[in-house]
Amino acid sequence: MSIEAMLTDILARLPLRTIARFKTVCKTWKTTIESPYFRRLFVSAHRNSSSSWSLLLCGTKEIIGFHGCETWDLPKSPAYFIPPSLKHSSFGYFSYAASSSGLVLINDSSYSDESYCYVGNPVLKQWIRIPPAPSSSIVLGLVTRVDEDGVVSSFKVIRLASVQSMNNDLACIWRVFIYSSEIGIWSFKEIYCPHQIRNMYYITLNGTAYFGWVSVYGVLVAHDFYSESNEFRVVKLPDYQSDKKGLRRFLTMSGGFIMYVTAFYQTEDDVLKIWRLNDDDESWKLLWVIKLPSISVYVPMAMHPFDIGTVYLCSHHDRHLVSCNLRTLNYTILKDGYQDCFIDQSVCDSFVNGVSDPRSSSYLWNGVSVKFLPLVLPRWMGSVPCPPQAEMIDTVSLLSYMTSTDRTMKRKNRNDNDF
Repeated sequence: MSIEAMLTDILARLPLRTIARFKTVCKTWKTTIESPYFRRLFVSAHRNSSSSWSLLLCGTKEIIGFHGCETWDLPKSPAYFIPPSLKHSSFGYFSYAASSSGLVLINDSSYSDESYCYVGNPVLKQWIRIPPAPSSSIVLGLVTRVDEDGVVSSFKVIRLASVQSMNNDLACIWRVFIYSSEIGIWSFKEIYCPHQIRNMYYITLNGTAYFGWVSVYGVLVAHDFYSESNEFRVVKLPDYQSDKKGLRRFLTMSGGFIMYVTAFYQTEDDVLKIWRLNDDDESWKLLWVIKLPSISVYVPMAMHPFDIGTVYLCSHHDRHLVSCNLRTLNYTILKDGYQDCFIDQSVCDSFVNGVSDPRSSSYLWNGVSVKFLPLVLPRWMGSVPCPPQAEMIDTVSLLSYMTSTDRTMKRKNRNDNDF
């Protein structure tokens, strides 16, 4: 093996944060690191390693995050790199809207005909300015496509123009605008759904958005925004009983699959069941059935994005965040700083305060919850896909623009109120 090949092999085993610094050593190293061969070599060397990720309550407040992985070796969790002014909506009009495959969508909610939104990677500090939609609409979300190495190849921004009820409010038609990074323009689409979608929170995977809270219990609805289809698919949930008390249901993602988790609370035995949605989007596979400890009521929140054998729960009584290894049934109480883990106890407390005790005799929940949304970094630091003729800016420029826009809008509102 030549010295150059040995050096390339050594570089590929380092974390991305270190590799990024080596790109500045010389043009030869920069060319090597940015080559498709090196990317494949890096992904192969780190295939069994996790990437950094955060878990966000309702998409804005980080409750838990992991950062010290071999893939990125970040000093903080991914959500840390989103400016606080965006996560907590300090600006009057700009706010965090969604994330997918490590990309984040920032929304301008000023309802101006010239309002922009931004898609970017907060860790790489790269942002794409998305032009205004053709007509009035609200930001719905963001979907992405990844290649065989898990690297983001394209994204789409979805804006909802209107919802028309049909069949005596049993069904509906969504009219949406879709911006594609591949062509850099907006397109219009009408999508028929046989049920009403009651809640806009969703889980996204490979360009498809899955909605859990619909007008008919026992099903999910899903749409692939990269497809030519004009209909939502209906996915039946397994082992569904609408009148079963003491049962919590939630939707999450793990290991590249959509996961459906139920926790059944009884007087003595609390049972956790986890299903995986198969590739046909029609059938489910039951992966785990375990008995939860009876010392507390454990409310499931999410699963590890890369490890299908790890689930995260919150104790309803003492408010501990707990990691459960489904293979060994070992439980670990998570604390801030434990194994490069970030915990925001105040967010945990806020979540528990809003959750009814599932062992209450009156507790009945028929919907499928999608409250905790993952922000998962990809396995490679590829640049944000840049649409034709699009403008890419850094985080400093983005915040500067938002500050200027915020001041302009406030000044305009004051002048309008003077008349």
